[in-house]
Amino acid sequence: MSRALLLTLLLWCTFCHASTGHSAVIWMKNGDRLTGIITQQDKDIVFLNLPYSGQVQLPRTQIERIEQQKLLPVTPAVVAVETEAVVIKNQPVRQYSVDLTAGKKRSSSSTDNLGFKTAFEQRDDNMRLTFDGKYDYETSNSLKKTHKYLLNPGADYFFQPQLFWRNKVDYAQDFIASDYKNMDLSSGVGYSFYDTAELRVEFIALAGLKRTYFKETQGLELFLGDRQSLDFRHVQLEWDLRYLWPESSFEVFSEGSYLKPVNQPVQYIEFKQEINLSSGLHYYLTERIRLSFSVDLDWSKIDVVLPEYSGLSADSRDLHQKLSIGAKF
Repeated sequence: MSRALLLTLLLWCTFCHASTGHSAVIWMKNGDRLTGIITQQDKDIVFLNLPYSGQVQLPRTQIERIEQQKLLPVTPAVVAVETEAVVIKNQPVRQYSVDLTAGKKRSSSSTDNLGFKTAFEQRDDNMRLTFDGKYDYETSNSLKKTHKYLLNPGADYFFQPQLFWRNKVDYAQDFIASDYKNMDLSSGVGYSFYDTAELRVEFIALAGLKRTYFKETQGLELFLGDRQSLDFRHVQLEWDLRYLWPESSFEVFSEGSYLKPVNQPVQYIEFKQEINLSSGLHYYLTERIRLSFSVDLDWSKIDVVLPEYSGLSADSRDLHQKLSIGAKF
């Protein structure tokens, strides 16, 4: 009886060792591919240890399939030694998304708008490359109200699985506003609290230099003189938040930045702050196709400082509510 009990225990330990603690590739239903080490699993949850973000919990309802690497039979002593030497190399992760917005409004005024937004992200062991692009065009009573585009390439270098350094460029072109072009070069440190298929929480502290170009508009020479551009240094806080509601098709998101100038390049104009915010909800009709509702805010707070007057404001505020259809790959 004791020999039978001992044999049963040995078989059970062998099964447990074969089920966890080895390399596996997990294919998610949303298209993501995760490579890591399965540390524990049951009928509802798979615990996967990822090289770049630590351990994550994957609901089996969101898993399409699991590919496990077959292990050659070895003696226990050899297994113990090789476990220390195993290095799992993270597979490249690529994500694309495209969203299209179009609308008409007929009331006291006739408004038409068209918007396009795209995003790209690629990550390997230590580097993450990103690119965001946005285009907005709006008319009111057949007159242009908004016509601008924004390009944001960036690169993140990871010192540790959660700590990284970001370098990025923001280029904006506005065909209507007097400040028709803006270029921003910034760099800083970021921390990724979570970065999984279901949840992302990241904050980045940046410092940089921004240059704004102005058109030859009557009245601006009073403040700018002969200059056609202004440079100022700034500090900035960025955030990227995303949460896919468990066992549902809803994903909430919020991304944006808060910018504070360090110096004032003009005597009579005081730049206070700049806020760019996009928050909303994605609803996935299929694994790829989604409907999105977002509230976008672009707010530049600027005060005019004159000896004879007080409280003069030259704020620029743009608030839009958008309903769009798009796809994520």
